[in-house]
Amino acid sequence: MNNIERPVDDNSTVSIQDNEKMKQVERKETKKQKKSGITIRELTIIGLLAGITIALGVSGYGIIPLGPLNVTTLHVPTLIGAIVEGPKVGAFVGFIFGCYSLWQNITAPNILSPLFINPIISVLPRILFPVLAYLVYLLLWKAPQGPRIIVSAFMGTVFHTIMVMGLIFLLYADMFAVKMNLSPDQVLGSIVFLSVTHGIPEAVFAAVIVTPVAMALRKVLRKDTPKKSKSEDVTTTTATTGAANTNKSATVEVNETKPVEENITK
Repeated sequence: MNNIERPVDDNSTVSIQDNEKMKQVERKETKKQKKSGITIRELTIIGLLAGITIALGVSGYGIIPLGPLNVTTLHVPTLIGAIVEGPKVGAFVGFIFGCYSLWQNITAPNILSPLFINPIISVLPRILFPVLAYLVYLLLWKAPQGPRIIVSAFMGTVFHTIMVMGLIFLLYADMFAVKMNLSPDQVLGSIVFLSVTHGIPEAVFAAVIVTPVAMALRKVLRKDTPKKSKSEDVTTTTATTGAANTNKSATVEVNETKPVEENITK
């Protein structure tokens, strides 16, 4: 009776190699998307947070009149975008925030609205402060995630207040004195007082709201999942290639022993 052994099927080897090729193609496409600019996910998050910003403003919960200034909560979605997705998303959402603030001061003016009609005051700081908040987040890379986000949101709001009120002092100190019925010597003290009384509550509010939301989004989007380094990828590829070569050599050995076994059987 003839005992004929069949060679081991090397389909598994081919599939392993095909999977590796597909992974390499996917990595190249991902790198191209990152280099080309904004990704679809980033664009989606920008649209979502911008919509929340506008909804807060239209509903009246985003800008609360308090004395000569407005206490704002519109900066919260901007901080969330910066801390979760980075400075690019934060800057885009901040731009929407600034444009809405400009429109709000035109359509529903208060005593200081003539100062905020200038985009340098109403728009520019809203683009820059999320970038600064993200830089604070990067500097605290050794800190636990919770305190890291708390400090970033708090400091981002502080930067926002400093930039807005500082530009008012630099560009419109005289107009501010006229609108507030102050002498020129009282302008700086009044601006510092308003910055503290309005900016600190905004910063505390931002830290309380942004922290749980940003932590939940980062978890859902797997932002804090450790990524494989290039050396690990090379090691994995080498191990897979070695396994594939072993399967091939086993197939060749089986094919070579087949004629010998047939002769012995005969």
